[in-house]
Formats: sequence, C-alpha cells, structure tokens
Amino acid sequence: MDINRIITVISKRSSLHPNDDYETEKCWKEETQILSEDISGTLDFFETVCTDEEFFWLSEVFSDVSEILQSRKFVQALRTRLERVTRETYDQKSFKSEHMQKWVDYDEYVRSVGMEIDYAEGALEM
Repeated sequence: MDINRIITVISKRSSLHPNDDYETEKCWKEETQILSEDISGTLDFFETVCTDEEFFWLSEVFSDVSEILQSRKFVQALRTRLERVTRETYDQKSFKSEHMQKWVDYDEYVRSVGMEIDYAEGALEM
C-alpha cells in the first residue's frame, strides 16, 4: 500500500468544505482504491502507522473497502484498531482538522467509527 498517497488523500479529504460533495466523492473513491489494493499493507497501515485522526476520516470508506475485500480479517483489524483509542489517549486538541477539534469528542469518535465498522461487517457476504 502506498502510505504517502493515502495520507495525502486523507489530508485533502479532511480539509474539504462539508458541502463539497464532488471532491469528497473523489477522495472516497481514491481512498477505497488504495485500501483495497493490498490487504496486508492496509492491515499493517492500521496497526503501525495510522493516527486516530486518519482512522476517523478513513472510516467513511470502511464499508466500501469491506465490500471489495470480503474479509473478516479486515473488519477484525478495524475493531482492534478502534479498541486502541481510549479516553486516556484521545487528544481532540491535537487534531489537524478544525472539524475534529470542535465537534468530535471521544464519545462521538467511538460511536461514529464503531458504526462505520458495523456497516463494514454488514457488507460481508460470508
């Protein structure tokens, strides 16, 4: 997986105006493509490189990636990654995105990302 490329796309996505549907869709398609290319690289990215903020933004495409990969291992890796986000380690003020600094407290983060992981699991045909 091209880590620099995914980080660049996440950065672009997180800086978009909330009503910029066209550019948001473009980012989602590119994120989905990158995360779907190499499952082992994707899992390694989530385990070793992905920040909490990046994980939040990528959660928007978890179900699309899951639909392509059809991998329980992918969904389990997402759940494991979410478990690493604890109330003690969650630092809302450190996020680059103004949206996350203002609106995404710990409870909202866990609720939102958890829901996206549930959708990803629902996309599995197994």
